[in-house]
Amino acid sequence: MFNKLYVKIKKFIKDNFTFLLSLFIIYITLTFPLPYYIYSGGGILEINDRIKIDGINNKQDINLSYVSQLKGNVATFLLSYVIPHWDLEHVSDEEYDYEEELYRSKILLEESINNSTINAYKKANKEVNIIGEKVLVTYILDEADTDIEVGDQIIKVNDNIIHNIDEFQNIISENEIGTELKIEIMSKEKKKIRTAMVIDIDGERKVGIGILTNYVIDTNPNIEINFKGNEAGPSGGLMLTVAIYDKLTNSKISENKKICGTGTIDIDGNVGEIGGVKYKLRGAVDNKCDIFIAPSSNFEEVKKEKKKNDYKIEIYEAKTFDDTIEYLINNK
Repeated sequence: MFNKLYVKIKKFIKDNFTFLLSLFIIYITLTFPLPYYIYSGGGILEINDRIKIDGINNKQDINLSYVSQLKGNVATFLLSYVIPHWDLEHVSDEEYDYEEELYRSKILLEESINNSTINAYKKANKEVNIIGEKVLVTYILDEADTDIEVGDQIIKVNDNIIHNIDEFQNIISENEIGTELKIEIMSKEKKKIRTAMVIDIDGERKVGIGILTNYVIDTNPNIEINFKGNEAGPSGGLMLTVAIYDKLTNSKISENKKICGTGTIDIDGNVGEIGGVKYKLRGAVDNKCDIFIAPSSNFEEVKKEKKKNDYKIEIYEAKTFDDTIEYLINNK
């Protein structure tokens, strides 16, 4: 039986060798990676279904704006010259690693969720407590001499427990250039020992890694925020904060309007810059949003895009979460 099957497959390949080889060459050619990524348009994501708060079931029309990004290969490179609004951005292999960037974006999403929850609960006069901190690695410089990886949680440096960024940086600064540090990390729920060399960066003692603090929080009422596996990054922080606050207070700020926007949020409620704002604005317009909220640092570009394309949408310049809530409540 297997001999007959083998003979048939062999004959099929022999009879169709040229065709199969051509298909293989076309496939390899079109999927060959190139040092580009492609902005392929924007859209909106309704936040209501992502937020679950005990005892609260009110509905909202609050949306975070996002931009779609594709890996660069021959196929997407060629399509970018045919499909309107597909834009190429060139990067070198050293500058951009797609998988690492996705992993980093998930860390930043976790930070954004925590910052959003803390800000919204405090403003709504609800109970929120920081019960722990995690120091996480977000990037590694080319000049770093270390086997630390993006996503590692730093537990100890030379047997000193690390609770926050300041403690980590203080220990680094106390060691001479060229000192090898023993760093205990948590990776995929396993403790490991890694090393990092103290190096000179702009006259300061560093190890060449970027870190951030993610807070472990406890709330009353309890909240669960669930994003899908392909959803990542910090740029939805402001709108997530607005949505949580609106649910907690039942302010009904979206009762008569479809609200869309973008912007990062820090633990003090400041709104930060994002990328791809013109695609996000276009996505908000295409989805018939009434209001588009954008960070101050992106607002000039938003105004130019609105004027250039004659978009019929109200835009708001967001500096802080408090200012944004005040504006939305006063413009219901």
